[in-house]
Amino acid sequence: MRSKASRFIIVDGSTIQDSNDEPDLPRSKKRQRTEDNDGPSASESNPFKKKSPIGSVQPEGKPRTSLRADYDGTEILIHDPQYYFGDDPEANCYIRVEKIIFKVHSTLLFMSKLMETRITGRAEPTTGRDPLELFGVSVIEFRALMWARYATEDDAQDQPRDLDDLERLLSLSTITKTLEFDRLHQWTLDSMQRAFSSDVSLVDSCSSVTLTRVIEVATQFKATELLNAAVSKWCNRVQRKDSPAVPAIIAADEHKLKSLGGIAYYTHLLEAIEQAPPPTDASPLRILADPKLNSKQLIRLLSGHLALVGFSDRYRRRAPKLECGEGCTAEAHRACTRIWNERWRAAAGSPKVLALCSADILGLVVEINDRMAVDAELEKGLTKECRMAGLKSLKRNVADTQTRLPQYF
Repeated sequence: MRSKASRFIIVDGSTIQDSNDEPDLPRSKKRQRTEDNDGPSASESNPFKKKSPIGSVQPEGKPRTSLRADYDGTEILIHDPQYYFGDDPEANCYIRVEKIIFKVHSTLLFMSKLMETRITGRAEPTTGRDPLELFGVSVIEFRALMWARYATEDDAQDQPRDLDDLERLLSLSTITKTLEFDRLHQWTLDSMQRAFSSDVSLVDSCSSVTLTRVIEVATQFKATELLNAAVSKWCNRVQRKDSPAVPAIIAADEHKLKSLGGIAYYTHLLEAIEQAPPPTDASPLRILADPKLNSKQLIRLLSGHLALVGFSDRYRRRAPKLECGEGCTAEAHRACTRIWNERWRAAAGSPKVLALCSADILGLVVEINDRMAVDAELEKGLTKECRMAGLKSLKRNVADTQTRLPQYF
């Protein structure tokens, strides 16, 4: 009869143990569900306990990744340095994820009906020789799940507090969906949504990679509020040039996010024009686009450029219609309109406006709006009501122009 291949377990930096030498542990009976198992009597809004079942267990160090190794004919398994409670007899559940063995408290996994069934439905309890092996989840994800199940209310309060917390919540969002920890999954999405709605410093410290992951998670799990908050913050960062535009373009195209795509294409176009060599007679249009953009995105960028230039030319040439203010007569309004058009031409022909890139429509409408708002001749020649109506329409133009950016690309 062919013998079973040996399985080794790394206990610490100096000890490698054959799992066949592991002492037999008492077989525990299947555990009945109690209130502490987070069943129906547990709080629907708070999946955390007031106190961890074994005190504070959140680790300080990092996994001993140097011990990961494979040898021909054997299988090396590593005791997780964070969640392998070898000396705790109550930690009665052995879980294997990839090549890592976890030894944890089974009751903490019973929040998930799926996990409870898999643990209690076994013919024999889990052991180091025969752990419950999980597929489709990563070690990082399972550590995130263990953090959440051992966390107290204090640990969970105001999460995420920094980027490491946010990365953990992103991992937690996927494994809680996979393993059906439904309440914990919703708490994770809600926590990220609150952070992206209110924690400016945290959002401003996110890289484009992290923002992309948040967008992916929000899209995958149809977390509309989280998606809207993340898109809004990313748009603001791209417009302020605090984040590069190209990753935002790629994410916007992949997930069909029009508002993010509009500001990202627009910002990158202006950067590409600014960084390009001076135009020549042979090549009047020079755009230095990022090589990470594909051919469709380049075409979209170029067609957007033409549409923006067309808008700029039309906007400079013709002042918006001046609405008649309340109390202004028809004869007086004709004089108001004449002065309004004259001052518009003066503002549109000013050196600062003419120096703007022809594709910079946001800069154009903002600059003309600012000039008209402080124009002394306008204040002197128009009735107060007509002037206020005209300036109000210019402010609407600023907001409308930004809203319409996606249509150019």
